[in-house]
Amino acid sequence: MTASSVKGNYRESRKRTKIKTFALLALIVCLGALALFVVTAKEEAEEDKRFTFEGNAQRVAFLNTYGLIVEPDPEREEVTVPAEFNDAFEKYNELQLAQGFDLRPFAGREVTRYTYKVLNYPDIPENVVVNMLFDDHRLIGADITYNDSENGFTKALIPETIQTGAKG
Repeated sequence: MTASSVKGNYRESRKRTKIKTFALLALIVCLGALALFVVTAKEEAEEDKRFTFEGNAQRVAFLNTYGLIVEPDPEREEVTVPAEFNDAFEKYNELQLAQGFDLRPFAGREVTRYTYKVLNYPDIPENVVVNMLFDDHRLIGADITYNDSENGFTKALIPETIQTGAKG
């Protein structure tokens, strides 16, 4: 065996080792990306499941988890999310974003709004309602509203501090 053939075999061997190393690294990156995708998809599925309700009893039970007692028969109305958001609806969508929802993907679409009368809002005996917006059975937005000309409000349901008895 000549020195040049040994040198050639050595280079070929190093080249194969580099290719194998690169292939192994590429495989590791792909498996990592796949694992991340699976974990993320599972978390999203769990989150979607958390906000999917098959019927009124599940919606009422969900509201009960926030300490709300509501009249069990809501008003149901089909409403259209505006195709273009004006300033007021931008502000309303900011409220939705604060609780993990976004109405932009539903712009121009018809959704269902369930409105429940709240019977036990702290220090406000009447005119408080919860609005829940649904696309099919999935909750896409919610608010709690006090209908009063002087002290009325609309605020997020989900991060609300109702459980501690505070009001805002």
